[in-house]
Amino acid sequence: MRRPFPAAAAALLVALAGCDLMKVERTPRSFYTQRDPARIDQQEAASEIRARVRNFAEEMGRGNRARAMTAINPTEDVLVIGSDAAGGVARIGVRGLAAALDSVPVPAPAVARTPDLRVEVGLREQTGWFSTPIQFIGAASSAPDQWLRASGVFSQDRGDWKLVQIHLSRAYVAPATTRADSARRDTAANDSTGRRPGPRGARTPSRSRE
Repeated sequence: MRRPFPAAAAALLVALAGCDLMKVERTPRSFYTQRDPARIDQQEAASEIRARVRNFAEEMGRGNRARAMTAINPTEDVLVIGSDAAGGVARIGVRGLAAALDSVPVPAPAVARTPDLRVEVGLREQTGWFSTPIQFIGAASSAPDQWLRASGVFSQDRGDWKLVQIHLSRAYVAPATTRADSARRDTAANDSTGRRPGPRGARTPSRSRE
């Protein structure tokens, strides 16, 4: 004689038959943080230095030396190399930087472009480096564009990037590019890396990539 199913077992079978089976899926990889914090810090530091250099160029184009100096954020003993009026003698300090900027012939108001801005950052050394030609396009005259070469070194001081050295020189041969620096992301791909020889073997920046 067969034994009848217990009432509880029968109720459980009915409940399972009326319910959808639950499917357990693996947690997607995107749920976990895949970003490298050190890499992110380096990109953010490079982005800040790029912004400072671009703002410096724009304020110089507007003829606002004070704002240009605020943008570039120099230290009190910044080393300034170059400019025609210096006669090859380096200047030291904020006043020296101001004098050097006063000697730069900018057709203000002008549109400033940094077509080949390059930035490198070493977080371990707390140091950043930049180099760029700056093109000043006169907005109110038909005079030829003015070019300025600028390079410098930043040092991080308690989270603040400050300019410790800058070199300014007139670009007597215009770089072989007139494209604006329109990088949308803070990656090395947005700043051109190649160079090609210019007239008489001089090395000039190539076109920036986007």
